[in-house]
Amino acid sequence: MAAKRLIVVVESTAAMGPYWETILRDYLDKIIRCFGENDSTVQNSCSNVEFALVSYNTHGCYSGCLVQRTGWTRDPDVFFMWLSSIPFSGGGFNDAVIAEGLAEALVMFPNSQSGDPNQQNVDMHQHCILVAASNPYPLQTPIYVPQLQNLEQSETIDSFPGNRLYDAEAVAKAFPQFSISLSVICPKELPKIKGIYNAGNRNSKAADPPVLAKTPHFLILISEGFREAQGALKVGESCSKMAPCNANSSAYISSHMNNKEYVVFQAMNPYGFRGHLEDKKKLLLQRLLFWINRELEIVALLQFLFGK
Repeated sequence: MAAKRLIVVVESTAAMGPYWETILRDYLDKIIRCFGENDSTVQNSCSNVEFALVSYNTHGCYSGCLVQRTGWTRDPDVFFMWLSSIPFSGGGFNDAVIAEGLAEALVMFPNSQSGDPNQQNVDMHQHCILVAASNPYPLQTPIYVPQLQNLEQSETIDSFPGNRLYDAEAVAKAFPQFSISLSVICPKELPKIKGIYNAGNRNSKAADPPVLAKTPHFLILISEGFREAQGALKVGESCSKMAPCNANSSAYISSHMNNKEYVVFQAMNPYGFRGHLEDKKKLLLQRLLFWINRELEIVALLQFLFGK
């Protein structure tokens, strides 16, 4: 049986804080329990289900790290502890770096390319849930996205080999090409977040998915390839095989949420955030050069308009 993997990509700005307990209790808890119910009788070390977490913030000096990630875990209790220990702070009025968060999740999945990127796979084993409370950063930024192989150039997200600038929708288009379902949970009905979902679910023949929100003004769009999540959130259906992964999830939330002095994701040790340090250094250098070039363009434009 193929391994099943789920990555939750969460916005860690202060804008998400007031809604997080509701999202975790009413949506993520049910999805995670249903996702792992087939392996509920198997010990965690032998489970065929893996979970991981990615958090992202915004640009600016008042925000924390742009993107952070955990390793993989097969223990749903550990995963709930990670989710319950996210410190929500910063952000201000800035747009969130959703593109960077999705790209980080994309590189964490094993590379399994879909044969037909335009056909939605209804039996997917790899899933990503984007949890966002802010609009995506509007400009394209330097982001590493895995390159697609054996696809026509018109079908790839990177038509030009040297292009490394992407926005959130451009990154989302890569998910179906790698057989990864993309779903979204948003406490606000933001059209741009729905646009990201549509970009990651490009089956034009399929009707719009039902909005499975039980909370007013929430936007809950679940990919048709994520059957466990659809079953978990449908009215009248429940996951009876598996007991709640962590009965004290609310206690975790109340004790750690919005605690600025709390060490970021301290509960994740000994797993910790893992990444390719050299790749991150290169990406940071690319971003620095990107913003320097943009500043030089602005200076040149001002000199042209107003003279030296």
